[in-house]
Amino acid sequence: MTELAWRLTRLGGRSALLSTGLTALAVAVATLLLQFAVAGNFAFDQRGDRTAWRDPGEADGAASAVIATAADHFGGDTITRVDLASLGGAPVPPGLDAFPAPGEVWLSPAAADLLEGVPESDFLARYGDVAVAGELGGEALAHPNELVAVVGRSADDPVMTTERFNADAVSPRGFDSFAGGAADAVYGFYMILMVLAAILMAVPAAVFGAASARLTVSRRDERLATLRLIGATPGQVMRLTLIETVLAAAAGAVAGTIAWMLVTPLVALIPIDGGRWYVADLWAGAPWMTAVALAVPVLVAVSALIGLRGVVISPLGVARRVKPKGLKAIRVVVFVVLAVLFLAATQAVSGSMLAVGILVVLFAATLAAVNLIGPWTVQKLGNVLARTARGPARLLAARRLAEDPKAAWRAVAGVAIAGFIAGSVALFPMIVTDTSTRETETIAAMVPEGEAEALAAVLGERLGDGAGVAVVDSSGYLTAVDGAAVVEATTTGAELEAVRSAMTAVLPGDPPEREVDSSIVSNRLVGSIRVGVTVVLAVVFATAAVSAAISAIGSVLDRRQAYRLLHLAGTPQQVLDRARRQEALLPLGLLGGASILTGMLLTAPVIGAMGFDASGALILGATVALGFGAVVAAGAVSRPLLRSVMQDVSPRPD
Repeated sequence: MTELAWRLTRLGGRSALLSTGLTALAVAVATLLLQFAVAGNFAFDQRGDRTAWRDPGEADGAASAVIATAADHFGGDTITRVDLASLGGAPVPPGLDAFPAPGEVWLSPAAADLLEGVPESDFLARYGDVAVAGELGGEALAHPNELVAVVGRSADDPVMTTERFNADAVSPRGFDSFAGGAADAVYGFYMILMVLAAILMAVPAAVFGAASARLTVSRRDERLATLRLIGATPGQVMRLTLIETVLAAAAGAVAGTIAWMLVTPLVALIPIDGGRWYVADLWAGAPWMTAVALAVPVLVAVSALIGLRGVVISPLGVARRVKPKGLKAIRVVVFVVLAVLFLAATQAVSGSMLAVGILVVLFAATLAAVNLIGPWTVQKLGNVLARTARGPARLLAARRLAEDPKAAWRAVAGVAIAGFIAGSVALFPMIVTDTSTRETETIAAMVPEGEAEALAAVLGERLGDGAGVAVVDSSGYLTAVDGAAVVEATTTGAELEAVRSAMTAVLPGDPPEREVDSSIVSNRLVGSIRVGVTVVLAVVFATAAVSAAISAIGSVLDRRQAYRLLHLAGTPQQVLDRARRQEALLPLGLLGGASILTGMLLTAPVIGAMGFDASGALILGATVALGFGAVVAAGAVSRPLLRSVMQDVSPRPD
């Protein structure tokens, strides 16, 4: 059977070989994108694991060391500070050669670069009389650009005994081992976002991969129907189809996996959470990569078998080109039900992971259902256009849309799904707060209430006329909790970092901060979301562009006999070109706009509460322009093939 499949492909001429190559190319692209989507989830998990040592579990008995963490600020950056004190027999922290001794500071490479040339009074002085002992290794850092300072302390240092009030800090605790700690909570949030991004990238890639089995489906169905009519059994036809499609898909899956391995260093340069990636983080592991590489050919094979129903049940109907039945409106019902369920879930969702998981699954199902409603809409559009056509090009386009809506949908499916995704995520608010230094700055820290006056007096004496110091219940942006008070200092922007260093050195516990310092983390999150949205849209539109181009070429190969007959009947190529453009752009105009609007409406309950900014409109505008440009470019790519098909009127053996 394998030999027969190869003979049929080889004897089918260049068009058969080209269609097989198109299937392999489509699968390669889909596999590459799916490998990317899967690897991203492992990457954030790796980052989280490398931060777990900073929050170790408390020792059950006598501890060997004490740890505390805080977030220091310098300019517009946040530096994670880890305070360590040995109690005897302390374990060596990840990324260090030995446990830090009192007076030693170990900096991450990025922090060392940031602080190069900075006066000690503006940063290092906040840790007392210390010296930089070295740089942290990669196993201690979430990513290569992370800013971290590990400070060695003595066990009786007030910093190692004072409670931290900030929710993101770790109050001093005794521990025995760095193993089994809790990962930074921010990576749990990033992993949720990555799951959503993976769905947004994986669904179009999976749809594209499944559609690759339907390329030049008319040519294949005619050939298989002929084999059925001369005695081939349904099982033989199925095996023949599986051999043809799976071999091409397997080659494409291998090529896509290799391509992913080659581009991984480039993907690692994408900055998320303030830094690029370690290349090893994007390595999902051989089992997962193999699973993805196997899943795509299986998806293609299932799609090919589903497409054989007509050949198996009614080969004579296929051979005689009997018009298939219209698509059922149940497709619309399925999409509407899923959309309503998603909207209902957005109103009832809670903060639990189960609720978030249900919401993500419903969104993925709604996105996939776009592929159901699309062909039905194309068919209805074709029927309307056929009744109102006033020229040959419009009539040819309308009949094509009405008679083969699934093939017409495949040409614009990528762009329509991309529009749905863009409408869903493009209006996410991406407002960044200005954290630059102002002429006059107020900086405050929370301290134990009983020590507030004494600490303020020491701080005032140390700062002298450089800042005004006061003890308050609230500085406006920092309000004292029970058992605490707020010490604030007012100074000039030029003296900000020196005053911050002095306050950090005098006031144990939480580091002092400005009102805008709390926005540094949110700015980094917004920047990460902006990068993520850009990457997702770039991936989706790359898929859409390749899908449109391959579908356009496949459509020409599928209808080469009709094009030849039209050419012999005197139809100019310009008329056929206009018809092809219209059969792509007309449904795209309807479906693209509807997809964008639907995506916006579905996510409005979630995103609307966060506010909007102008960047969303720009992203949507670029989405529309790129979508139409991709379809027009796809038509241009296939035009030389159309000319060749029309001019070559010799019979081709299938």
